[in-house]
This record gives sequence, C-alpha cells and structure tokens, in this order.
Amino acid sequence: MANDSSQWLQKDVKEIDPISRQLLESYSGLAPEEVIPHCLAIRDKAFALYPWPCIGQMRFIRLSLASYPSYANALERIRSNPDSRFLDVGCCFGQDIRKLFIDGAKPEQLVGLDLVPEFNTLSYDLFRDASKLSFEFHARNLHDDDADWSPLENRFDVLHLTSLLHIWNWEGQVKAAQRIASFTKPGAILIGSSLGSGVGGEFPNLEGDGTNFRQSEKTFEKFWKEVGEKTSTKWDVKTIFKAMDSTRMNMNQNWAEPTMGILLFEVTRVE
Repeated sequence: MANDSSQWLQKDVKEIDPISRQLLESYSGLAPEEVIPHCLAIRDKAFALYPWPCIGQMRFIRLSLASYPSYANALERIRSNPDSRFLDVGCCFGQDIRKLFIDGAKPEQLVGLDLVPEFNTLSYDLFRDASKLSFEFHARNLHDDDADWSPLENRFDVLHLTSLLHIWNWEGQVKAAQRIASFTKPGAILIGSSLGSGVGGEFPNLEGDGTNFRQSEKTFEKFWKEVGEKTSTKWDVKTIFKAMDSTRMNMNQNWAEPTMGILLFEVTRVE
C-alpha cells in the first residue's frame, strides 16, 4: 500500500533555511516579505508534479553541496581550470548550480541532470534568473538504457548527488552508479549524501511499494567495489554517518527505522 504523500507536505511554513533566504534576496532580488509566499507557490507546483518528501518539506531550496566539507576542493577544481565540468545528478531546482555560479564557476562549466524536466523550468521562476544564467540541462532516467547518454559520457571532473541513491534497492543503486561512473573522467570526485542506516540493508521505500537499500559506511565501501568491478574503474570512498533533522521529521512514516540517518560521502575515481 502506498504512503499518503500529503503527510510530506509541510503546511505551516513560517521560515525557511536562512542561507536559502539570503540567496533568494541577494541573488534573485526578492523582498524579505516575498520569499516565503514565492517559495510556497513554486513548491506547490512542484509537489503536484512529483510529491517527493524533499519538496513537501521545503528541503528542495537548501544548498546541499556548499554544506559539505569537500565543497572548497570542488570549487577550486572548477574555478582553476576552465575546461573542468560539473554535473549535478538529480539537480531538482538547480540551487547548488546557482551557488557555484555565484562563487565563480562559469555557466558553460555547469550541467544539470534530473528526471523531471519541469523542475528546471520552475527553477528559473524560483530564482528569477533566466536573463543572467543559462546552463546545460538533460532530462533523463538513470535506468533508461535506450536514452542517448553520449552527451554526458566521460566529461565530468566534479559530480554532486544528494538524496538520490536511496531511491532504489541495491541492484537499482548499482545500475544507477554504473551510469554515473560513465560520466566521469579519471580523478573525478563524487560528492553528496543519501538516506542511510547504521546497520545497512533493505527497508520499505518511500513510495510504499518495494524496498530501497540504506547504505551504512561499511556497505558503501562494498557498493563502490562492486561498481568498480562492473565498470573497470576503482574508487576511493570516504564517508561520515550521522543523524539529522530531516530523518527525524520522517519518523512517523512506515519506511522509517531507528538507526536511519544521513550518509555523507566523497568518492574519488582513482583509475
């Protein structure tokens, strides 16, 4: 039985993440009193398209990439070499792409990939920046073997994937990671986080049908070893596992479990 997605819709929104607010005021030119009504209007349109928890709970406007310890290294890689390329896998509203642009990355270095093309259209409404930023965007399903993936293959030095891998079970994650590996150059870094577990294993998924695999630090090492074997690549894996507010918000869901938390990672392609 599927979960009631309305449980993920935060109705009493009186404030948003302060870093996101600063971005919307300074970059997008919104007046302070406009920010929350503007975000809610866009949120409701997006939630009607795809009722993911991160949208309903207003996490879609948070700047994930800049919050990671690896961000300074990633930004330096991009800014120091005009030929370097960044791919945001599951970019949603492209908020992390905007942050890179503000911090000095060139638009031609920035590429977004997401399942829902309308999110990219809505992102320009959210940030009101159609006249100053245009970046390459691809609407694809990572599991689609019939799609043309050639525009993305062997191109990227830095990749970002937050709240993505936990969508699938183990086999689905391996297939998605094989695809993502094909986008990388040797030496590329993958930075992100995922819903994880202190013990690792299969748990009921967000859609209420089937399972997803929650990675632990130990299973994530095993995971990238398998991906490496399937793609003839090798990966160095660094992880941090911790509990976060976004997991506690969801403890009333039937897919929640006591040891779940957030797995942060930096994965480097060494061969």
